[in-house]
Amino acid sequence: MKSKSPRHSIEDLVTLKWMLGALMGLVCITTLFNINGYNRIPAIVSTTVIIFALFRPALIAKVPQVVWKGYAIAIIPLVMVNVISKDTIPALLDLNTWLILFRCLNHNKRREEMQLALLCLFLIIMTGVLTATLVFGIQLLAFAALAVAYLVVNTALEMKAEGDYELLERIRSENRLNAGKALRSTLEGSFILQAIIMFASMSFLAAIVFLAIPRIDMEDKVNLFNMQSKQTLSGFTDRVELGEVTDIKNDNSIALRVDVPENAEVPVEPYWRMLALDKYENGAFSLSPDLVELQNSPLASPYHSVRYWPDRRFAQAPSNIDRDKWTFFLEPEVSRYLPVIGTFEHMTVDSLSDLTVGPHMHSFAFKDINTKMVSYQIEGVDLSGTVPDVPANSYPRFLSKLLSQENRRGYGNYPQTLLAMPEEEGARSVFEGIAKEVADGRALSPLEFAREASIYLWDKHRYSMTVSLPKQSGGISDPVARWAQSDLPGHCEFFAASFVLTARAAGYPARVVTGFKGGTWNPYENYFMVRNADAHAWAEIFDGQGKWIRVDPTPGSYMPALESATQPVSQQYGEANSSAFLDSLRLLWYRRIVNYDEATQREAAVQLKDFFLAYMQVAENWAVKVGEYLYLWATAPWSVWRILYMCFLASLLVAAFVIQRNMALNLRELVLAPFRRGDPIRRKAGKLLSRIELAGAQSDFARKVIYDLQRLRFGAKEMWPNPRLVFKAARRLR
Repeated sequence: MKSKSPRHSIEDLVTLKWMLGALMGLVCITTLFNINGYNRIPAIVSTTVIIFALFRPALIAKVPQVVWKGYAIAIIPLVMVNVISKDTIPALLDLNTWLILFRCLNHNKRREEMQLALLCLFLIIMTGVLTATLVFGIQLLAFAALAVAYLVVNTALEMKAEGDYELLERIRSENRLNAGKALRSTLEGSFILQAIIMFASMSFLAAIVFLAIPRIDMEDKVNLFNMQSKQTLSGFTDRVELGEVTDIKNDNSIALRVDVPENAEVPVEPYWRMLALDKYENGAFSLSPDLVELQNSPLASPYHSVRYWPDRRFAQAPSNIDRDKWTFFLEPEVSRYLPVIGTFEHMTVDSLSDLTVGPHMHSFAFKDINTKMVSYQIEGVDLSGTVPDVPANSYPRFLSKLLSQENRRGYGNYPQTLLAMPEEEGARSVFEGIAKEVADGRALSPLEFAREASIYLWDKHRYSMTVSLPKQSGGISDPVARWAQSDLPGHCEFFAASFVLTARAAGYPARVVTGFKGGTWNPYENYFMVRNADAHAWAEIFDGQGKWIRVDPTPGSYMPALESATQPVSQQYGEANSSAFLDSLRLLWYRRIVNYDEATQREAAVQLKDFFLAYMQVAENWAVKVGEYLYLWATAPWSVWRILYMCFLASLLVAAFVIQRNMALNLRELVLAPFRRGDPIRRKAGKLLSRIELAGAQSDFARKVIYDLQRLRFGAKEMWPNPRLVFKAARRLR
């Protein structure tokens, strides 16, 4: 015998179950769009089909079972391409996507419903390991709500149909799915209130579990989830190539966020340094083979950094020293090189085994391009604008002595590459002539030469994001030399390259540096937003005393100096628009959720303990004050007015009690009446009828009470007996 509950029909529950299953699968599949470097074709196809099915469920219901069986077999070749290419993660994601699509459109039995829920849960877990965006957090909440509703509806349908799956399949095949009617059946106060309470309870328990469970680095424990990318979205590489025609496009997407300590000093014009390039050949700067070999050797491990920097530490946890800590959040596929600001004393990364250190170029990089947001932290930051050279007693010994004149034109080993000039005689003559004009016969220090050379470039060239080189003349094909001898505008790479080659022609070791310059201050959460459009190239010149001085020869930059101008964080101004507000929400997500580690967990536990102790102290003080007040009130002398006042309060309480006893509805029922559908008197009469029938009362008095309750439940209001008296009599039977 099927359930006769009039609240939801079987047709409504079948429709709700089918819609919730499709929506749950749709939300899970759309999380794949957050993964960078992933082939989204299966996700796009599956999303399109599910959306179509939601609007035309009748067509999906008419698909014969033989088609579904053929689709299940066809999934195998769809994922075999990734399996053959040994791409484990894409193969698993594609397999899960095709299976979810299959189960979303074809789930009738209890076993199939559980399969859909587990497949969706597995895909959510995998996506959560591979991405860390705010959008995924919103999708996760949506999935949780849909999953709870899906399981509740399935349970209700199981009770209603009593396991008659043929009836459920017949309802679907006969196109008896009415989405509008099913949704209207849920729009009642009690149903919505129950759903809200259930979701809030689940969210509260999830928050407690998130705060309490030990932190586990899934990527370190399970190497399966290390998905690799083969290229960067921003175009950052270890090579700067200057061509005939250059047209730089502005990309205003965020590449880096830098969380600045409170009350810290920040540069007026920050430079986020990534990589220095020493070798020049045929119009391109790159890393010399020596440095590439060193970068790929075991000596590049941060565990060997003490060989180069005895006072610098790399670790997987912050230090216990009380000093400013700058936290960097690097977006996916920007670069494998980590932007840093100045020098530092301590760097914290998630995994030291994934970090490589290039001490001679003062660069820090991951072995592979990150496919999801990564965070790292530096402490003890020096904002002077200089970086240290490798000490002379380190291994290998590079700048331990002055370079000889004959090495300046060679493309040999490092550090000879720091003085290497173009191979063309005409190109070398161009930069040697500029160097003589800049020095003007004076013996200049590296810093003085940098200032004079910057002024020369500023006077001769203006800045432009579009560059077209003049035609070759005088046998000069080198693009930098052709630009330097002209008065054409140029972008930062031409200015930096021209300065470096001019400095080398004058005998000063120099190199090109790439990274970001500037950034927009976000006043909502006090951090820098660095965009891809802030990508920049500048130069560094060796001072001969163990330091590299930053030189930005691009017009509009500050004059080279040993100390950079700084200002307090409180004096920073920036964007306060809706875009900045939304981005601040992303940073909060990264700070509080994605970057929630063991140290943050301990800090949260201490804050929670302090909160409860403070709350207990407040409660204790309040209890003491209330006790003192009651004691003073009880021991105070009783006057006539005080006796009359207490009698008045007592009479009010008695009157309220009497009125409540003479009302048909109690206080709770009166409060909840506006939130419930239907007449509250009829609803209460129905509940009392059910209870009396369960009690099995058979006396004449019981039959009369049942008759009166039935009149209140089903009769016209004009024929109602006194509800208060009927309910009072019914309570006597319970």
